[in-house]
Amino acid sequence: MIIQSTDIKVTFENKVKELTSSLYSDYTLSNLQSNEAVDNNFDKGFFLYYKGTLAAAACVIKNPELRVHGGSGLCISHYECINNIDVSRSLLDAITDYCKKKDVSYLVGPMNGSTWNNYRFSVDIISDSYITESYHKEYYANHFEFNGFTTLAEYVSQKDSLLSIPKIPDIVDKTILFRTLDPENYDAELSTIYEFCKNIFQNNYLYTDISLDAFLLKYKSMKNIINPQYVLIAEDNGEMVGLLLAIHDFYSINEKRLVVKTLGRKHGIRYAGVAHELSKRIIKIAQDNNYQSMIHAFMHRNNISKNVSRKFSGEMFRKYKLFYKSL
Repeated sequence: MIIQSTDIKVTFENKVKELTSSLYSDYTLSNLQSNEAVDNNFDKGFFLYYKGTLAAAACVIKNPELRVHGGSGLCISHYECINNIDVSRSLLDAITDYCKKKDVSYLVGPMNGSTWNNYRFSVDIISDSYITESYHKEYYANHFEFNGFTTLAEYVSQKDSLLSIPKIPDIVDKTILFRTLDPENYDAELSTIYEFCKNIFQNNYLYTDISLDAFLLKYKSMKNIINPQYVLIAEDNGEMVGLLLAIHDFYSINEKRLVVKTLGRKHGIRYAGVAHELSKRIIKIAQDNNYQSMIHAFMHRNNISKNVSRKFSGEMFRKYKLFYKSL
C-alpha cells in the first residue's frame, strides 16, 4: 500500500472524484458525499493506492471554532474507501498520525468542516435514499469503529406514513402570524432565515458559525428544489420566531414523500407551541398535495424536535453516528 498526500484542495477533489467513479459506478443519484465541495478550511488530503489502484481517500479540515469536550478538534472529511479493513486502517492511521502533530485534542468525523455541511455516517444500509441525505457505503461506520473511533453523537431520521394531525391543545399566541416563503424576495428571505438559524441553533451540539455569504451560496444553489409553499414562517410583530423548511423528495420512487430539513422556534415560553403549529400546517399541506409520507431528517437523539416528530406519527427510519478520537 502506498499513501500520498497533498496540500492542494483541487488535487484532492479530483482524486476523490476518480475514486467515487469506480466505487459508485452503478449509482445514479447526485447525493454522493463527494459531490459536496471541499470546505475552504481544507488542510491536507490523503489518498491510498492498493495493488496499484486508488483505493481510499479522505482529507483533514481545520475549523478553529470547533470544540469537543472542551477541547479543539480537526475534521476528517470526504472519506471514501473500498471494502477492505486493512486499507481503511492504513489510511485512518496515517491521518491520525498527521493530526497528532497538530495542537488539537480530537479528530472528529465524518464532518465536512462543520454541521452546516454533510456529517455523520448511517449505521443502516441506505436502501431508500432521500434528498438531503448523503449517500455512502454501508461499511464506513464499521471502518471508523474498528479503527479506534468512538461514538460522539447519535442522530435519527423518522418517517411519518400516517400524516395524521394529533389533537394537541392550541397554545400559540393569536398575535403570532404564519406565512410561506416569499419567492419574489428570495435573497432577503434567506438573510432573515440566516439570522434566525444562527440565533436558535447556536447552542446546538458542535455548532460553529457560518458566514452570511457561505449561507447564501448554499441556499441559492437549492432555489430550484425549494417550493416556497413548503417553507413555513412564524412571525411575531415582524420578527421571525419559527421556521419549518420541507423539500419534495425527488429521490423517492415508490411513494410521494416530503422531507422536513429544518424545524425550529425562538426560545421562550411565549413561543411554546409554535413548532407544533408549524408541524400541523406542513402535514395539512402534505395531505392537500397527496403526499404519502414525510421524513423528519437528522435529529439529535436528545433534540426536542425528535419528540415533535414522535407526536406527529414519526417512526424510526434511519440511525446515524458521528465519531471522534483523542489525539
